[in-house]
Amino acid sequence: MQRAANFIRGWVEFQVTGESPEEFLNLCARQNLGFWRAEKRDRATWTCRAAFLDWPKVPPLAERAGCTVRLLRRGGLPGLLWRARYRYALLAGLVLCLGVVGALSRFVLVVQVQGNETVPTAAILTQLRAHGVRPGVFGPGLDTRQICHQVLLDLPQLSWMTLNLHGTVCQVLVREGTPKPDIAAPRDRPAHIVAKYPGIITRIDVTRGQQLVERGNTVAAGDTLIGSWVDFVEPLYFEGDMGGMTVRAAGQVRARTWHTLKAAAPLTCQTKALTGREKTRWSLEFFGKSVKFYPKGSIPYEKYDKITTAYTPALPGGRTLPVSLERTTCREYTLQPGAMDRGEAEALLRERLTLRLADLAAPEEVLRMDWKTEERDGMLVLTLLAECEQDIGLTVEEQAGP
Repeated sequence: MQRAANFIRGWVEFQVTGESPEEFLNLCARQNLGFWRAEKRDRATWTCRAAFLDWPKVPPLAERAGCTVRLLRRGGLPGLLWRARYRYALLAGLVLCLGVVGALSRFVLVVQVQGNETVPTAAILTQLRAHGVRPGVFGPGLDTRQICHQVLLDLPQLSWMTLNLHGTVCQVLVREGTPKPDIAAPRDRPAHIVAKYPGIITRIDVTRGQQLVERGNTVAAGDTLIGSWVDFVEPLYFEGDMGGMTVRAAGQVRARTWHTLKAAAPLTCQTKALTGREKTRWSLEFFGKSVKFYPKGSIPYEKYDKITTAYTPALPGGRTLPVSLERTTCREYTLQPGAMDRGEAEALLRERLTLRLADLAAPEEVLRMDWKTEERDGMLVLTLLAECEQDIGLTVEEQAGP
């Protein structure tokens, strides 16, 4: 650390000659003039170093001690500048370099997002880029308040956002909003429960409402299972009708159901065949501006694959610079008829039908799955017959009267 401090403030090395060089060193110590590396050359000669700014004090002290002093060399940063005082191009380059570094430090090189948990970072960065926050943008030119308001409008999942500029780093702090709770329907609104799918009733549990079907009954889709009208039970020996009341039906009705699903895929397809012709284009992305090193023109081929590779330099620590060299390769191909593998097509259809069945019934509710495969007009047709035991109740609210 001391060597670095000495280099920055600079030093001078000088030679003291006289009858009593020790008296000169004692005067320097009494005047609080710091020196180091004092070496005795002979009985009348010493060499030592002092700070660059303390050099004007050295000759008067040497004269008081009856000695002569001779400057040997200058070192450190001031010494480098002193030796380069007549090298105008070097000094101009140094000034220009310092100016460029100072100017570039005002540009954003890194955008960091912190505080998000469920909202993807990529979604936040995409919205920020749409409003001008990206690597290479001039930091002081950003209206951070307006940008935060616009991004919050585009991402309603966020409740708060702020942008902090720390040199070349733009720190984005966000807070996610609390999701709206599911508001249950009012319990006083009349509703009945109907069958979502046709099936055979295996179990019915009524917690509110009038049971209209029994175990073992066959029902069709839309049939009422639990009614909203409940009759009051008359007490013993009461001969009148006490009427009833309308409630919001509740309960669970399980039934055996059967679902038939079909999917088809062609057995022939078109495959890509590379012709071997390709073109490579280079471009430079600099602070959000693209510089293309190829003339403007139409698409090189009628059908082609486009492969883009970006080479971006990075600083120590993983920070990337807003400069990247992009290589774009266009490879021509033609379409040729080919046959699709039957096993792959059937596996794809099975996966899709399984996902469609999962939308109708949970996996644990599926009792049996039968598959049927057939070819029809160049198509592979796969049929799934699934037997399930599931809850088929669907609550339907009743419309209020006029």
